[in-house]
Amino acid sequence: MSPATVTEWLNLFVRWAHVISGIMWIGSSIFFNWLDSHLDKVDNAARKGVEGELYMVHSGGFYQVEKKLIAPEAMPKRLHWFKWEAGFTLLTGWLLLDIVFFQGGGVTLVDPNVSSIGPTTATILCVVTLIGSWFVYDILWRSPIRHHMLAGAVVTYVLVVAVLWHLTHVISGRAAYLMTGAMMGTWMATNVWVHIIPAQKALVAAVNARQKPDENLAKHAKTRSRHNNYMTYPVVLIMLSNHFPGAYGSKYNWLILAGLMVLGSAVRHIQNTFKELHPGILIAALAILLTVTHSSLTSSSSSAGVDPTASTGPLSASEPSNTGGPKQVANESIVGNVKATVLLQGTPPPPKELNLGTCTSESKGPVYADTVLAKGGKLQNAFVWVKKGLESYKGPAAPEEPIVMDQKGCVYHPHVIGARVGQKVVFLNSDPVLHNVRTVADSNAPFNDMMPTKDMRLAKSFDKEEVMIRAKCDVHPWMAAFVGVVNHPFFAVSNDAGELALQNVPEGEYEVEAWHEAFGRVQQHLKVEARKTAQLTFTFRAE
Repeated sequence: MSPATVTEWLNLFVRWAHVISGIMWIGSSIFFNWLDSHLDKVDNAARKGVEGELYMVHSGGFYQVEKKLIAPEAMPKRLHWFKWEAGFTLLTGWLLLDIVFFQGGGVTLVDPNVSSIGPTTATILCVVTLIGSWFVYDILWRSPIRHHMLAGAVVTYVLVVAVLWHLTHVISGRAAYLMTGAMMGTWMATNVWVHIIPAQKALVAAVNARQKPDENLAKHAKTRSRHNNYMTYPVVLIMLSNHFPGAYGSKYNWLILAGLMVLGSAVRHIQNTFKELHPGILIAALAILLTVTHSSLTSSSSSAGVDPTASTGPLSASEPSNTGGPKQVANESIVGNVKATVLLQGTPPPPKELNLGTCTSESKGPVYADTVLAKGGKLQNAFVWVKKGLESYKGPAAPEEPIVMDQKGCVYHPHVIGARVGQKVVFLNSDPVLHNVRTVADSNAPFNDMMPTKDMRLAKSFDKEEVMIRAKCDVHPWMAAFVGVVNHPFFAVSNDAGELALQNVPEGEYEVEAWHEAFGRVQQHLKVEARKTAQLTFTFRAE
């Protein structure tokens, strides 16, 4: 059995245990807070030593629950505690973080589009954040601010958002979301074991010693329990966010989550404040939501970016061409040709092996990044195009044939390619896993669309010239590809020999640019004479 298969099954069982533990913990927490808000007053409550009582009917039986003011006069033989649910949720959550983000070289933890931080440094940062943030939070709520609940809540929220903002600017968006949730979950579970359970044990010990229980201990435990109560919905949301790259992959990812956390806490506050929320209110809200979104949910597939004409028949990844320009022109006496070579001086960085983890089982042997491909000083995947001098060029329209960017084996194919303005670009998901396509662009409108199913196709076109547009997957941060969008056909991508050609270029003087993902841009002045072949050499330098 391969290590990837073992990791996948381990991921499944640990995630299963984490969800079950979380349901048990959060379920009991929500239930007890519901009990507190639904207790009915009783006559002579102080004399009876009770805060309230509640009658319930469930599963064919009737239940009577009575809550004591502090503690019973005598401790019963059997007392039920609620602590191991929190402990197992924390432990399985930490183990899940290790499986998903820390193992396998941290390939899902870092995102080169976000920062240049390495996996080891990112792992240390996350562990320090998980542990260190607890002490910051705990010291805050041991300070005098604990007497001012609203001010303390605001400061705590600012602390969480500050950590979230920092993480989204250092590690991948997906990891930043889940690390923020793990941080809050760590606070909640540690509250149980460091504050709530010890306070409850002290109350039990006082009753057994026939001493008056300390009311401050009960209030202290209640305060930390209420903290956990308000953090519950935001943490559950973050657990689910793993499936929504449209949120954590957005450039406003930290702001989106900050707003959703407020929403979740607000919903929890409403539930804590109002004893009964009429079901009609929820039904009306859902009906309005469905009505408002119905048109977009049932809109034509083409408006959503899915091309119905491309949904049938096989598709394969486009091959980048090292020859640009029209194949034929009406008047060959006024055009020339260009041959170019792309060189790399210095020692290229060693090829970077990609640890694909459980993303795919199709790869046989190591998979390396296509960032730098160089042999004998010749550089591949350089995009060369005529940048200036063709402003008045009137040539053939954009090809009807689409450019196909295939997500296969959790790698983009091709890595670098060119397209005409207005030409259709089809993104194809050939993997049985969730990918998203998020473009990083300046001139063109960016988009961020999920592709959850195998063989799904997403058709887009770009209406402005831009070199380059980056397409990436936020679920698997190592996945990236580049599309150079040009108004004319005079562009090409250097092959494995570092060579390319531009044919049938109108005579004239031009600025020609070579772009490379790792080494930047180099420009050359070019003069094309009719019926002649001009030579160009672009030289990049490895630092």
